[in-house]
Amino acid sequence: MGALVAKRLGAQLMDNHLINDPVFTALGANGFGDLPPAAFGYAQRVRHIVHEAVVEAPGVVRHVFTNWLVDTEADRRSAEEIRDIARVRLASFHPVWLTCDAAEIHRRIDHPERRARNKLRDPAKVADALRRPGLPAPDDALRLDTTALPPADAADRIVAWIDERS
Repeated sequence: MGALVAKRLGAQLMDNHLINDPVFTALGANGFGDLPPAAFGYAQRVRHIVHEAVVEAPGVVRHVFTNWLVDTEADRRSAEEIRDIARVRLASFHPVWLTCDAAEIHRRIDHPERRARNKLRDPAKVADALRRPGLPAPDDALRLDTTALPPADAADRIVAWIDERS
């Protein structure tokens, strides 16, 4: 869905898999099993470089960031980093918080896009991840439940909300 939003806005998609996949692929990740302990440290280094590049991008370049965040101090900092990037760039910032029923997420595990993007596909690990509380949405966020919403419709709603605020 992030790709649809970015395309409709004429923006660059900066999703967590753009950052994580080079590291996860190098480590042989396939959506199942455990990653080595150093994996997320490597990915964080890539994330910092990508964030630096976004700050340096010409002002006409728009960005859409996506990520799955849990309620931890590290993920709160990650969310604030993205807000800070917008501030530094003098860009508008429109946070969108998506939710989806756990049963629907499990139904989507085998979707070809998840495989192509090296997303987590191990049902037990997905269940473990879903037990962790998500990062609460900030007051200025659009909250959107995607359980029964096709990706194109969700993208339409997000783009319309951004257009209303811009």
